[in-house]
Amino acid sequence: MAGFSVVMCGMSAKDARMVEIVVSRAPNLKFQYELVQASNATRCDVALVDAQSPTSVGELSLVRQRFGNVASIFVSDDGLRGDSNYRIPRRSLLLQILRMLDEISSRKMSGSMAAVEAPKPTTVNTTAVEAKPEALAPAPIKLEPLAALVVDDSLTVRTQLQGALDRIGIKGTLAENGAAAIEAVQKARFDIILLDVVMPGIDGYALCRQVKTAPATRATPVVMLTSRSSPFDRARGALAGCDTYLTKPIDLKSFYRAVDKVLLKSFKENRNLMTERGYKLLALG
Repeated sequence: MAGFSVVMCGMSAKDARMVEIVVSRAPNLKFQYELVQASNATRCDVALVDAQSPTSVGELSLVRQRFGNVASIFVSDDGLRGDSNYRIPRRSLLLQILRMLDEISSRKMSGSMAAVEAPKPTTVNTTAVEAKPEALAPAPIKLEPLAALVVDDSLTVRTQLQGALDRIGIKGTLAENGAAAIEAVQKARFDIILLDVVMPGIDGYALCRQVKTAPATRATPVVMLTSRSSPFDRARGALAGCDTYLTKPIDLKSFYRAVDKVLLKSFKENRNLMTERGYKLLALG
């Protein structure tokens, strides 16, 4: 199995640890990856750069001086920063990092080096125009679609919400109870969780508390769904940490407005990034 050196520039200990877990424990790995800090690098196939770290500029500059204009992956809160087409929103780091590393490594193995090098300013030689500029540009990265976890013991409700989510470009994963939901969040990352309150076993309040206290999911918005609409029930939902509350039977206009509101807040008002990940804003009137 081919091995590649990933040099980390300005990455926090937390993000570096997340990447290490992904590249060391993912099943069916195509390549082996060695993660090293910029100061310790003896080779570099890919630079992994925190675009918002105050030390990343100097470290990346040093790496490029030593190893050339290497392929670079930039991580930032909005996923829009960096001088490469390989950019990841921080909240999607776990989902996208291995795919990007594998894509770059596959291109290196096939010899299409120009497609993975980070762009840099060049002086155009007008007498040598055989090379096509489009062939030198990295292929655009298609971001992962938005993902939702729907937790409800009613098959009818799960199916209804999955269809409603699909209409606005969100991929729905279904869980029929709290235990199945816990298993789902351990295997994948979700942009929003839709959570029934009354379920057998772990109820919605207890599950919401678990989601909101776990480091990996505490920032994930939770919409609680229930037929109970008393002030006491709403207070219990708020204390559990839910972001908003919808009463059954679900009115689709209210549902879409609630989903849009909590996602927009979660994405720090960056609707463009939501759209890039497949989100479709409906005109509800």
